[in-house]
Amino acid sequence: MIKLREKLKINKIISSLKKNFKLKLISVLVGVVMWFLVIGGEDPDVTRQFRDIPIQFKGADILERQDLVMISPENPTVNIEVVGKRSDVYAINRSDIVAEIDLNLVATAGSHRVSINYQVPYTVQKKEVSDKEILLTLDKKISKVFDVGVEISGEVKNKNQVVAKKESSVEKVNVVGAATYVNKIVKVVTKVDVTGKEKDEVLLSNIFAVDENGLEVKNVVLDKVDTNVSIGFKNFKEVPIELVDINAPHEDIKILKKNLVPKVVSIVGDVKSLDAITSIKTKPLDLSQVKDSGVYDVLLDLPTDVSLVNNDLKFVANIDIDKKINKSLKVESKNIKIENSGDKSVVTLDKIAKEIEVTIRGYESEVAKITSDDIQLYVSVSETDLGKNVVIKMKELENIQLFKLSVDTVKVIEYMKNNE
Repeated sequence: MIKLREKLKINKIISSLKKNFKLKLISVLVGVVMWFLVIGGEDPDVTRQFRDIPIQFKGADILERQDLVMISPENPTVNIEVVGKRSDVYAINRSDIVAEIDLNLVATAGSHRVSINYQVPYTVQKKEVSDKEILLTLDKKISKVFDVGVEISGEVKNKNQVVAKKESSVEKVNVVGAATYVNKIVKVVTKVDVTGKEKDEVLLSNIFAVDENGLEVKNVVLDKVDTNVSIGFKNFKEVPIELVDINAPHEDIKILKKNLVPKVVSIVGDVKSLDAITSIKTKPLDLSQVKDSGVYDVLLDLPTDVSLVNNDLKFVANIDIDKKINKSLKVESKNIKIENSGDKSVVTLDKIAKEIEVTIRGYESEVAKITSDDIQLYVSVSETDLGKNVVIKMKELENIQLFKLSVDTVKVIEYMKNNE
């Protein structure tokens, strides 16, 4: 039943197509022709943009001959927009477009603004570009030789061990590049991580150049980029340091304090040698050469069978001293006291300068406390001193000596006994 129905439907469709068939066929053919005329016959002008076209450099070999390096810009690119018939515009590829700079025009160190030469296929035209010129910076190519240092990081497995040996098979490297970059280099290093290690071994490690901030300097070429680093481990011990000094300081100098920095040091060696050491002495520091407070270098007197964990460590003695100095003060002469054998005698001294300059001497810390009010001048006079010069003296001050007086004598012009 179903097959019969389907057959009837097909026959109906065929019958419908046969009706006015020629007219329907002509209509289809006319439609196809019109589509080709509209779509295939017209070719309008269109624009198309190409982005990030790399700039090419003509005459790059001249830089090599002149020992020059381009330091900026790095990998420059430009954008370009072309116009033309649609069929032509969409037929070209990125590789058909050239943006070029002639380095023969800028073969000297420094900054140069250079025109960019664009080339596009003849079937299209250049409409717009992102840059007509570009700023190039060229620098002189130099080379320097650096020692290769080994830097250790991480913690070893055994807390009683330290890395006692770190030797690179490559001792020196030659670094080549623009002076701007090479001159930033402060050292060339290889870094080894010893985390979890406890046995002597040889490790392959990269070599790189670093600046003053410890950052890697790029854009330079090292003639060797890796090295074998031999690392070795030894037991260590931390012991105090004893300062040894000889000779007494100068008589005008008093040592107030002597401090060692650091106060302890880590040493390495075999277990038996380390067990026998309780401290490390310094080589003698000659105190007679100490003239001022300050920092004085000291050396350690290490036993032959041990060495330092850190050979770059510096040892110093911080020494504070008190030094004898002179200090001058003004004292009015009218304040000179008279001491005489007769309690009721009247003594008159000759006129002298209004002020006497008193120079005292003592350790700086003591002298600094003394003022003019602390100075007491006096003379001792007896009847036999009439008409004579007597010596001006200073009352004794603790730890202070009289060094000099601007006027050190005065004449006794009157001595009257009072017999009451």
